[in-house]
Amino acid sequence: MATTTRPNLLDESFYADIDGMHEAFTWLRANDPVYRDEASGMIGVTRHRDVVDVERRAKVFVSGQGYRSFWSPMEDNMIAQDDPGHAEQRALVARRLTPKGVERDEKPLRDTVTELLDAVAADGRPGPSGRLSGQFEVVDAVAAQLPCRLTANLLGFPEDRWRDIKSWSERLMRIDSIPRDASGEVMQGVMSAITEFQAFLDEAVPRFREQPEDSFISVWANATVKGCPMEAHTIMNETGLFISGGAETTRTVIARGLRAFCDHPDQWDRLAAEPSLVPSAVEEVIRWVTPLNQMFRTAVSEDRIGEVTVQPGDRIALLYPSANRDEDVFADPFRFDITRSPNPHVAFGFGPHVCVGQSLARLELQILFGEMARRFTNLRVLSEPVIEENLFAGAVKHFELGFDVR
Repeated sequence: MATTTRPNLLDESFYADIDGMHEAFTWLRANDPVYRDEASGMIGVTRHRDVVDVERRAKVFVSGQGYRSFWSPMEDNMIAQDDPGHAEQRALVARRLTPKGVERDEKPLRDTVTELLDAVAADGRPGPSGRLSGQFEVVDAVAAQLPCRLTANLLGFPEDRWRDIKSWSERLMRIDSIPRDASGEVMQGVMSAITEFQAFLDEAVPRFREQPEDSFISVWANATVKGCPMEAHTIMNETGLFISGGAETTRTVIARGLRAFCDHPDQWDRLAAEPSLVPSAVEEVIRWVTPLNQMFRTAVSEDRIGEVTVQPGDRIALLYPSANRDEDVFADPFRFDITRSPNPHVAFGFGPHVCVGQSLARLELQILFGEMARRFTNLRVLSEPVIEENLFAGAVKHFELGFDVR
């Protein structure tokens, strides 16, 4: 699909055309790095330094007036607030998600990854090379299942409800389309997802108040916010945030990361031969994929972004995929390089609203990619990833991959 140099920032199809999106962003960084999109009314921020600047100055560019493409004043999860409310709610779970806090997740994650890859390898058959060869549908077998099972455990859902987590996440991540969906289908999907997981909360929250456990829903059920017990709608909003944030973004990195390795088999095999490269490889995969297309901020006073003056009420789109290919920050940014260092990508955001779950995501991805590279080689595309036309995340709906067992 051909793209214009100044895209409509609320056009879902623009983000699904990965090559066209990056072509447009490259032009914008060079010619109009902080641009006013007449079609959407948004200001698009394309350079790394400007994205970091806006994220850092959270008192001028606020999240509490819409971190998504439109503002829903009733949404009161942590990311929909500014400090001090944001910091208070974030602190309830932040310690559990520090690098030290996620150490307890390493063994369960390794066990789950082994289980999933054993199932993938079990379908292998002898190939022409004498190795076992096989194929699998990436999303259902690994990319969605792994983060959904982890998210279920973290929140306090039974792990066997991972398919529900997957379905809820898929519906919730379409919320940005509501203003442009004349059929009402998107709204119906979002509301049905909330209704379904709210039914679990209605049962679980009272139970966790009587018998607390080590889960986020239990933490929220027993938490006080602004001196009062956390209200039911706040628990619902936090749960929805972690369902979509925990399941969808990691799924996208896994699926599209494996697609990138199909184009770079030498780097995949080097990853297998040099396990010490796993951390830097994961950082490069995250940069390369950049699962979130953007976050939004609202200016609350007159200020500047780069050379552009912004006014109170201006809506700002932080275009992470563009920032992560910025030529001023990344040498040869369109080269996929698992040894890249330094790699100051902003795929997890920056500043006070930086992704609270980034340490867990990194651990999950390091275990998966490290173990897959050790066990499988000759990755080959059997059907190209089907990328959803989604404003917020470049989610993969379907992807078939072939492999040989090492």
